[in-house]
Amino acid sequence: MTRFAALAALMTVAMASPVSADTAAPPSAAQIETAAAPVALYPDALLTPLLMAATYPAEIAEAAQWLDEAHNAKLKGDALVAALEPRPWDPSVKALAPFPAVIAMMAARPVWMDRLGRAFVAAPAAVAAAIQTLRHRAVANGMLTSSPRLTVTAAGAALAIAPADPAVVYIPTYNPALVFGAWPYPDNPPMFIEPPEGFRVGGADMETGIGFSVGYGVVPPLWGWATPDWANGTVAVDVAAYNRINRYGPHVAAAVWHHEAHPTGYFHITQQEIAPASPAKHSQVEKAAARRPAHDARHAANHEHRKTNVVRAHAPHRIKLRVANSGRHAHHAR
Repeated sequence: MTRFAALAALMTVAMASPVSADTAAPPSAAQIETAAAPVALYPDALLTPLLMAATYPAEIAEAAQWLDEAHNAKLKGDALVAALEPRPWDPSVKALAPFPAVIAMMAARPVWMDRLGRAFVAAPAAVAAAIQTLRHRAVANGMLTSSPRLTVTAAGAALAIAPADPAVVYIPTYNPALVFGAWPYPDNPPMFIEPPEGFRVGGADMETGIGFSVGYGVVPPLWGWATPDWANGTVAVDVAAYNRINRYGPHVAAAVWHHEAHPTGYFHITQQEIAPASPAKHSQVEKAAARRPAHDARHAANHEHRKTNVVRAHAPHRIKLRVANSGRHAHHAR
């Protein structure tokens, strides 16, 4: 499937059946684990906005198109933050923009993302529990350990995954059928997501069954405002940081995340609303006419200035002439 075909399919899924907890029965444990398996070993700080962003599939589709444009693909750091500021996307979608491979991966698999997003809306605690179950299986299978790129630590009964270097994130890629051992739900096999361009999957990394991408630099304004609370199955939100990158709202007031359904057309705000067009250009004649009064005033001022200087320059000479003429008149009188 081409990228544009995938985006078209994603938009169809998003518009035909928006993510909602009210229209379907809660997903089963098998469905949740199957949906979570491809990303369960992502670092917590990346996985958390990914789960949130999966609940806004249409915005992920638009972000993928935006990042696919050459001038946007080159944006990094502060320039990327500035370009994202007016975009009418959920903060979780913006948080993934520094990781274009992740957004492209999600956009190219609309059915999987729709299932993950729906599960996270309907049963966030169940999704959190499934992720922990998968991580513990990977550890028991000898596949998930700390490495130079990520650290795995126990936080009570939960396993937390973090970048080994807080400033650089390596995205793991792995085959769930290998990493998690015998899959307990043969009727719901997990998806293997092929490594995108730029990922390294060879060498020592594959001894643990996990390969890693190139390093992505952390962009602080977009990073670290959401923290998983594995014990309670919730996501803690830094409200001030969240709202700072959320220009159009809705602006959250609660410190615990919950899905906010965006109104129809939320992500189709026009370019004029984002950055008003510059004033219409005037013709050369109009521009000349507009400048004429100021030009005439300057010309008159310059003319008066030159006259004054001429008078001042010739004044001493006139005085001398008068003195000389006075002398001649006195001579003739004698």
